[in-house]
Formats: sequence, structure tokens, C-alpha cells
Amino acid sequence: MTPPDPATPERAIGGAADLAVVGAGIVGAAIAFGALTDRPGSRILVLDQGTGNTATHWSLGVLAPWAATPGQRALLERGRARFHHPRLLSLLRPHLRRVPVLVAAGAPTLERLARSTVGTTMGTASPRTVRTARDACGGDLLLRPGDGLATVHGGIAVLDTAAAAAALVGAVVDAGGHLRTGARVTRIDTARPRGQRLRLSDGSTVTARRTALATGPWPGPAIGSGPQVDPSGEAPWRTKRMAALRIDRELPADAPMVCFPDDDLFLLPTPADGGGAAPSGGAWVSFRSEQWDVAPDGGPDTFGPDALDEGCRVLGGRLPRLVAAARAGRAGVDGYTADRTPLTDRPAPDVARASAASGAGARLCWGMADRVLELLAP
Repeated sequence: MTPPDPATPERAIGGAADLAVVGAGIVGAAIAFGALTDRPGSRILVLDQGTGNTATHWSLGVLAPWAATPGQRALLERGRARFHHPRLLSLLRPHLRRVPVLVAAGAPTLERLARSTVGTTMGTASPRTVRTARDACGGDLLLRPGDGLATVHGGIAVLDTAAAAAALVGAVVDAGGHLRTGARVTRIDTARPRGQRLRLSDGSTVTARRTALATGPWPGPAIGSGPQVDPSGEAPWRTKRMAALRIDRELPADAPMVCFPDDDLFLLPTPADGGGAAPSGGAWVSFRSEQWDVAPDGGPDTFGPDALDEGCRVLGGRLPRLVAAARAGRAGVDGYTADRTPLTDRPAPDVARASAASGAGARLCWGMADRVLELLAP
């Protein structure tokens, strides 16, 4: 990857950028790489404020094929072609792994998931998958009356989102684009004859013909002469904590991912080689946290005792033998809409927004990118 020159982005890129992407998380990276794929030779400028505690950094990267809403389904279907682009897959392949899956839920939930699955199908779990899952969980897999067991044919892909985002942005830079870190955009002046002027928190400015906002849980910059607000006058999304326990126990190499969608709980084994930033061996347990309106940076106590107790209570209802091995894990913050369908819109001419991925940025970013680039098309 060509080292960026943070002091001279416009000179390095050759004048005003064709596209400025605000945010270098997985959504912003997908947009930047998608723009390069659609228009090779485009001058792309990626601006990132460099905050470490991001949804991308802490995401477990599960590319589940299920769509909870019609909006999510539309994004999954829209993004399939982009995700399977040969150049993209070649960049992602080192950061992808596939795991077998066991899904435990009531019949109505299994039927809903089967109807909403995109790109693959669901079927009855094999006795071997069930047996391996029970062994990995200490023998206990608590089912409720009416629960069934299913699987996803071909398993589920898991992406190291932070490494993938870096690889995509690196490819954009190597193709002549530019990355500027430590750059928080505070305002976009769109009323200019030769493109937009983006003002940064340090007082400097850059110019671009179009801008894509992928700021995650952080509010976007002011646009034009007034602050960026939803037309209703209310914020279109809220922040919520994402959290996962760490299971400090070695699991079998072939242990499947175990999902309890009725509880919004899943167990994801970690490969013995560490799998990127994750510790070697053991597993992560993702659970639904109800801590809302959290500061985007997560605050000083990102995963405290309350989060650990919250997670252990949920875990104990399904996988009680693992509670003793549960440890404080990882937590991040993301923007969530009311129905968990990410926000993709155009708040101003030649400005598009992809926000509030609702904890699903890793699997929906390709569709979000496609939608944003469509909104910005000349």
C-alpha cells in the first residue's frame, strides 16, 4: 500500500477529488472500492477521523444471509454482485473464513429465516452437526418446547472487517486515490460552482465533486448553510452498544457457530491460528445489549461489569456450561434505525449518506455502497 501524504491530499490526488468518502470503516471502504470498480481512474479521497473504537473494529464480521426486514433483503440482494466481483473477492479472501452453522429456534422463527435467506438455503441440521455443537458447549444446549434445529447449507462466511476495510482502502490508494487520517469533516459547503468544499476540524479544507458520508454512529457534518437533520426534525437513528463475551475455553476445531435467533444470541468459535485480531482458540458470544444512546466512542468503560452480567444472564439461558468460562469481551457502538434497516439517502445534491448499519455493516455494506453510488451517479 502506498503511504498516504496527509498534508497535501488535493495536490496528491491532482486537484478536486471526483469523490470524497467520509469514513474508512467497512461501509466507507466498500463505497470507495466500489467507486473505483465502477469508474477506474476516478480520483477518490478517503477522509477518516481515526477513532479506534468503531463498529468496524469490534465487529465479529458474521455475513449471515438472513434479512430481518424488506429493506435489509433489498440491500443483501443489491450487494451480491459487488461482493462476488473477482477483484473484491481476491482482496477479501485472506480475511474470510467459513464456519458450519447450527440454528436453534421455534418453528415460526425457522420458517421466517428460511423465507428471508438470500444466496443460499436452510435445511435440517445433521446429527453430526448437532453432536459437535453439544460437545463444544459442554454437553448442554438448552432447547425450549417447540424448538427445532436447522443449518445453513454451505455454512456462514465470517469476515475480519477491520483487515478487510484496510485492504480495500489500500487498493484505492494504490490505484491513485488518497487517504487522510485524523480528518474529521465538520461542514460541507455545496453551494460552490466548482465542487463542494469540505471543512475539517483543524480548519483546513478539501474539495470534491461528490461526497459519500459513511460516519457510522457519529453524526454527519453540517451541510450547506444549516445543520444536517432528518426532515421530520428528529434524529433518524439512535446509538446502541454492541457486545460480545469472550469464552476462555478451547473448542473443537470443527465446532459450528451456534445461533439462537429468538434470543439474539450466537456463539462463534475462534480459529486456533487467531483469526486476525481475535485471540487464539475459544469463542465469542454475541448478545443483544439494551444500552441505548451510548456515546459513539463507547466511553472509558466500554465493557464493564454490567455488560458481563447482562451477557452471562442471556448465555445461561441457552448454554449454561459456558458461563463459567465467560469473560469480559469486546464492545462497540453503532447507529440503529427503528427497524434495523440501514439509512441510505441523499441529504443534499451530490451528497449521499450510508449510516446506521444497525450492527450489520459487514454483511450489508456491499448493498449500501451500491445504493450510495447509484444516488451519486451523474
